[in-house]
Amino acid sequence: MTVPPLVLGWVCLLGGLLLTFGLPIQRGRLRNQVWDFVTLALFVGAAWWINYWDVVSNVVIGLIAGGVAIVIRDFQLWLARFKSQVYRRSHRYYWYGRARDWYGRRRRRYR
Repeated sequence: MTVPPLVLGWVCLLGGLLLTFGLPIQRGRLRNQVWDFVTLALFVGAAWWINYWDVVSNVVIGLIAGGVAIVIRDFQLWLARFKSQVYRRSHRYYWYGRARDWYGRRRRRYR
């Protein structure tokens, strides 16, 4: 008894959607990249096994859907990382003072 490809495709599609929208995002860089790759592979596999159009079109649609899912996951990760942070440099001359250190000397010599 084997699993029909159509059922396997829908399981991959549901898994990719679950990874994109349902499960929490990992904050570690390597783990997040691994799960991004798994999400992309699930969407490409789903398009491959559902097999609605020809082979090349299925792979391209899977890559596009997986790329959109990765962008959504990265936006969710960005929201999770910077949820409670406040921009603290409010003075208008702050960046000018920092830029002056870039082309000037960092320390002054005293005689």
